[in-house]
Formats: sequence, C-alpha cells, structure tokens
Amino acid sequence: MKYRWTPQEGQRHAVPADLSRDLPGETLCGDTYVPHQRSMWQEKNVWPTCWDCDGIWRENEGILPWPRKS
Repeated sequence: MKYRWTPQEGQRHAVPADLSRDLPGETLCGDTYVPHQRSMWQEKNVWPTCWDCDGIWRENEGILPWPRKS
C-alpha cells in the first residue's frame, strides 16, 4: 500500500494514498483522519513528523528506522 503525508493536529501523519476526500480514515499511528479539500502543501513540510507514523511507514516500505545506529 502506498501512503502520503498530511498535516493533522500539529504533525505530519501518513495516511493511505487512496483515502477519499471527506471520508474518514485512519493515520498509520491509528488516529482518525478526515481529509479536507483545503490544500496545506506549503505548510505540511515544516510540521514535525509523527514518529509512530514514520516507523510504521518505514517498516512497510522496507526502509531502516531513523535515526540509524552506526
């Protein structure tokens, strides 16, 4: 499954890419999420990342956890 990142409650959360506008869904960390038509693309890259979503996303994509131990 592919994901996209979206701002919610002060953090960037990962949600399924095919989540339909205005239909409730769930972030990877388990929060309820309802996509909105309003675009926040400029803002969302500066919001801190939800580390729970990040960890689940990395595991699903086969990417090593961050920060990496050397």
